[in-house]
Amino acid sequence: MLDIRLIRENTDAVKQGLARRNFDAGVIDEVLKLDEKYREQRTRLEQKQAALNAASKAVGNWMGKLKKDPAAPVPKEITEALGNTPKGPDEAREGLRLFGDQISNIDRMIGEIGVEIDNRLRMVPNLPSPHTPVGKDESGNVVRKTWGEAPKPGFAPKAHWDLGKHYGLELEVGGRISGSGFPFFRGPLARLERALVNLYLDFHTRENGYTECWTPFMVRRETLVNSGQLPKFEEEMYQLGKGDELYLIPTAEVPLTSVHADSVLDREQLPIRYCAFTPCFRREAGAAGKDTRGILRVHQFSKVELMVTTTPERSEEEHETLTRCAERVLELLELPYRRLELCTGDLGFGAQRCYDLEVFAIGVGKWLEVSSCSNFGDYQARRAKIRFKDSDKQNKLCHTLNGSGLALPRVMIALLENYQDAEGRVRLPKALHAYYGKEVL
Repeated sequence: MLDIRLIRENTDAVKQGLARRNFDAGVIDEVLKLDEKYREQRTRLEQKQAALNAASKAVGNWMGKLKKDPAAPVPKEITEALGNTPKGPDEAREGLRLFGDQISNIDRMIGEIGVEIDNRLRMVPNLPSPHTPVGKDESGNVVRKTWGEAPKPGFAPKAHWDLGKHYGLELEVGGRISGSGFPFFRGPLARLERALVNLYLDFHTRENGYTECWTPFMVRRETLVNSGQLPKFEEEMYQLGKGDELYLIPTAEVPLTSVHADSVLDREQLPIRYCAFTPCFRREAGAAGKDTRGILRVHQFSKVELMVTTTPERSEEEHETLTRCAERVLELLELPYRRLELCTGDLGFGAQRCYDLEVFAIGVGKWLEVSSCSNFGDYQARRAKIRFKDSDKQNKLCHTLNGSGLALPRVMIALLENYQDAEGRVRLPKALHAYYGKEVL
């Protein structure tokens, strides 16, 4: 989430950044009012604690003097703290006990205000990077790169939902088992998914230096808060029974972000690069009626995620490196793709800068997103308290980045549609031959 000091000291700049994201910055004024109240009460608390400490010490000294002189006057520290003059030590101690209760109430109120500030800030998106193009919506996204050319078959190519029937795409079986949006693969397509996962993991671990991880598929609420998924995307989540308070993960980014939560890393450890294969579960609550055919948009899918934790000065470089890792998989698969830089109006909630990688699938005639590579700056690290000890021995917030390397369904769509021939056979790219065990699906 955003730094309250940044909001306090650069209010106009923060509001302008949020306006570029089409976000109502009125919440910033609400946060600042709460912050002012929070700081006022903190000052009040410190003053009362100091008064209580001084008065408590004065009571002990006064009792010693009373043994020698029963008429010894009440010390001013006691009268100032209580606002009156007690008749004796017992009354003074009782007054200070009640004074302590007042302090506890102030401390509790400060905690409640702090929670309210955090709750409001958790609903505020990240500020866009100065490099992020400004735009109102996806029409403002910028094509930064294209690679390869779409195949030009001398026949009418089939869409994957027609072609896939011959290779084990059984949507009706998945629907009968779990409902729409839960595909079922049998035989060749199930084998193809496994081959792709193995290719992805081998490539990222052997060629790109990522450490492979196996993560839980269910996480606690605070784990989702750390990554920025909650509370913003509550409706997108699949939650288990209320007694468990666990959620199915929407992406491996969620558990990987919390691997180093509440930690202080050594600078020499950074950057840390993790990758993980997991199923992903998303309700797609805001996508009703969109891309409903085939496996263009589903509630459960597989993905290999890339996650980087680094220092602020390496953040931009790591963003480019992470994106290239994902691009190189597409080049191995010989799939035409383009890199889009998302504009401020289409930027993901927690990202300050983001590249989307899209492959072209000739059957559906569309560019399909297969990876979203985001630089979060210190947005997630502040939530999750991921820090490193810098060369000046000070604890500083890390920067986190992640991206798909890659998602499975739409890559499978592109492979089916782009590699089909007039007879409906699908010839696989060379990089998959050893993993799949055959050259033809």
